[in-house]
Amino acid sequence: MTEETTYTTGELAEACGTSVRTVQYYDQKGLLAPSGYSSGGRRLYTEDDASRLRFILLLKSLGLKLSQIKGILESPNREAILDALLEERRGQLEETLARDAATLKSIELMQHDLRLFGRITTLSKTAMDEKMRDKRARNRCWAMMIVVGILMDVAWIGTLVYGIVSGVWWPFPIALVFVAIAGMWMVIHYDAHVTYLCPACKAEFRSKLWPFFIAGHTLHTRKLTCPCCGTKDWCIEHYYADAVPVARGACMPGTCHCNVKDDRG
Repeated sequence: MTEETTYTTGELAEACGTSVRTVQYYDQKGLLAPSGYSSGGRRLYTEDDASRLRFILLLKSLGLKLSQIKGILESPNREAILDALLEERRGQLEETLARDAATLKSIELMQHDLRLFGRITTLSKTAMDEKMRDKRARNRCWAMMIVVGILMDVAWIGTLVYGIVSGVWWPFPIALVFVAIAGMWMVIHYDAHVTYLCPACKAEFRSKLWPFFIAGHTLHTRKLTCPCCGTKDWCIEHYYADAVPVARGACMPGTCHCNVKDDRG
């Protein structure tokens, strides 16, 4: 061995980005024996030893146990064993990621409740699942509304331009009728799936159609008058995957004690 091709324990640790203690520990476990000794009895390692150490460190970072790593290093079927162990580790990580993703969704839902309602409304797994179902349904509804809105714009703008260019105007009123029907359908469909939480009395209610149609709104709120306490304020919107089985202008059962007339607006 020449001086240029050897490492002391400290030099090897530095070259591989680990500690002297780790190198010594792997030596004790029979994973990394020195290739030689200096005249003073110091352990010396070669470039092959450095590659072996880097390989051990890589396998350790993947979560493999030292006994598994030793088996890989000693086996003539090293690649096959490594592939099987990595596949097993991959499955374990995928399960962990799935659990972490579910936990993250639960955290997001609880934060959403706290920010909008000031309290956590979903604690059981069933409630969490329903909340996620509602959220996915809302996202699908918004996507559908965007598509329909684009089609509405294409219809009336396209027929308007066509009328100006060609002088043929009969498609334009047909497009306006389509726009009006599509717009009303979107409003009615969306209204059938949403309720609102009054910030004053915490009653959850469905809005009547006309107030729903003309009220100012943001992404998650709409300025409505609560049928329970009569307060007009920015009420928090809740989208349900299924149509809400409550009349317009009425409160959800169990959220208030008012006697609101069953009026479908």
